[in-house]
Amino acid sequence: MADLGRPIVPKEHGAWAVLYGSLLVGLGVAGRFTIPVLLFLLGVSACAFANGPLALLVRAAGGPGQIARRRQVLLWILVYGAVAVATLVPLVTVFRMTFLLPFGMGAVFFVVVRAYQLREREDRTLGGALTGMAGITLAAPAAHAVAVGAAQPVGAMLWGLCFLFFGSGIFYVRMRVQGMLAARQGASASSNPALLPCVLYHAILLAVMPSLALAQVIPWPVLVAFAPAIWRAGAGLRRHEARLDLRRLGWSEVALTSAFILLLIGALHLSPLLG
Repeated sequence: MADLGRPIVPKEHGAWAVLYGSLLVGLGVAGRFTIPVLLFLLGVSACAFANGPLALLVRAAGGPGQIARRRQVLLWILVYGAVAVATLVPLVTVFRMTFLLPFGMGAVFFVVVRAYQLREREDRTLGGALTGMAGITLAAPAAHAVAVGAAQPVGAMLWGLCFLFFGSGIFYVRMRVQGMLAARQGASASSNPALLPCVLYHAILLAVMPSLALAQVIPWPVLVAFAPAIWRAGAGLRRHEARLDLRRLGWSEVALTSAFILLLIGALHLSPLLG
């Protein structure tokens, strides 16, 4: 009997917050929890867990000493894959949710892109992080579609809003980490290479969000959901610390994400744009 060993799970804690934050946004706006939703949550979670062994498989170095480890990695991919198939396939074959097929094709595309980035060691670059987040936030419109039983235009809005919000977190965390490294080297705050991209991103956010509201693409109350992220970025500009508590930073991002989810759901439920 094959030895599975300890479960192989992804170590990217931020990705979990993005995934389940996006799922909660989609389900919260839909306001429904059904058997298909439960199956979808289990299937998506299995796919997320499979990212752990997939990353090890793509990055694995050759050699006789790696054969046993590679076999274990493949077994865990099969385990997670079996759970995903057992929970997601019935959504199409039993519940006739064929509208999920485009979401599935989109997910496959992002998995292929991530595999390439892992292979080339580009997954931790800014572009790699944003691309990965675009794939993860696809969970928001997919979850909404499963909950209401159809893909709706509001799903595209949810995807865009989640991308913009979690993108703010990526730029902010990179700014804080790069600022810490610069401070340790005795450099000035202006030498932080992640400072200008963070400022530009949030400046664009300040311009784009009201413009979308003016064009009636999003309701005005949605802007309130982004206020904590804007405030967080502004406060971070004044920090230039040689020491950074990454655990505290992570929990502060979780708290900010929770506020965003609640404010966004509340804003959209009060909006006539939802129909």
